[in-house]
Amino acid sequence: MKKDTTRRGFVKNIAVGGAAVASAGSLLHWTANASPLLQHVSAETSDGKTKYGKCLVKLPIRKMGESSMFSAGADILNGFPCNIIYAFGLRVGQLGMSTEPHVHDHDEVIYFIGSDPKNIGDLGAEVNFKIGSKGQEEDHIFSVPTAVVIPKGIWHCPMETLKFEKPFLCMAVSLTEKYEFHYTDKK
Repeated sequence: MKKDTTRRGFVKNIAVGGAAVASAGSLLHWTANASPLLQHVSAETSDGKTKYGKCLVKLPIRKMGESSMFSAGADILNGFPCNIIYAFGLRVGQLGMSTEPHVHDHDEVIYFIGSDPKNIGDLGAEVNFKIGSKGQEEDHIFSVPTAVVIPKGIWHCPMETLKFEKPFLCMAVSLTEKYEFHYTDKK
């Protein structure tokens, strides 16, 4: 223990360290029990122009109001079994396209990260992420970089920016070849 460390600081360091160990243990348990994804990535690497030309995939950037975004899945990622949606929060109000809870048949994680390349730890906003079925949604409010892990079958959204100081990244990664969602129970 350092000479200038207070008892409160020492206890805080122990608590933070214990929380990190517990989180790592939970993550290890979750990943150990996860079923492996079948890899169907194309072994074809040539675009006919260069030896590895197919390894580079142009992302489909679309205008979305005053911002832009992309969504890329296995269909354009040479069979890579993952889907990524990448966009930015730019103002107070609705974030994303979901105006009510939806559910997936695949796991998903949504990242909220600051956009300042010198300090991605400053989210620059306060976000409300709702989790739960319609009428039973829980509000989860945060203002620091956060990953929201949504197992398949868990209802989630909408998302809303409550306070805004500067743009932030909102990126969803889904363990599926094709991103799909539905707003009602499948019958």
